[in-house]
Amino acid sequence: MSAKAAARDAITRTAVFGLSAVVLGSALYWGVSAYRKAQLQRSVTVLVRDSSERLQAALALDTDAAGASVAQTVAGLDEQAQEVDRHVIELRDMSASHSRALLAAAEDYLLTVRQILRQQAASQRYRIQVAASESALREHMRKSGGRSKAWIDEAIRAKDRMEKNFFDYRVSAEALERQLASYPSARGKLAAQLAAPLLADETVESARKRALGNYKRITANVEQARQLAAVR
Repeated sequence: MSAKAAARDAITRTAVFGLSAVVLGSALYWGVSAYRKAQLQRSVTVLVRDSSERLQAALALDTDAAGASVAQTVAGLDEQAQEVDRHVIELRDMSASHSRALLAAAEDYLLTVRQILRQQAASQRYRIQVAASESALREHMRKSGGRSKAWIDEAIRAKDRMEKNFFDYRVSAEALERQLASYPSARGKLAAQLAAPLLADETVESARKRALGNYKRITANVEQARQLAAVR
């Protein structure tokens, strides 16, 4: 073999080895990238599934509970919201430049779930306060003999308490309705990025309608109490 032929052969072998190294390196890179993406999706799915299950359980709670049951319900909802908040923090600690859309959609979903739980807890808490102050006002108005100054002063204080509690309830109830109405959008964004079990829109919409029904009923009760407390 001539020197030129040997040189050409050496160059060819070098090129082949170089190309093989590039192909192997590329395959390794994409393999690692795919593995990391799959790992990220699994981790996000765990957080999303757990949050969805917590929301489903919360929306199935008896919203007409009273007394100690309400306190337990509110405490339970607060705990659920705190757990989802921890999921948000865990999600934010995940780093994946190639999956920013997934992480953004997952965070939006978790934040929506968290806010629904928080507002549901607040709505329950203020609902029982409204009921108690409304009942106290009605009871006072039934004891209307004489209508002394002391009786009138107490009636005013009782009505003021009811109005304050109703204001707090109204704010939380309206916020809850807005969060429930925003759920389909958050769910849709995440569903486009991740094949994970998410709470159905229909379930949340049903809860939204129940919340609106409760709000209308409580508003009507408060309006009746206002009429009863009107000074004649």
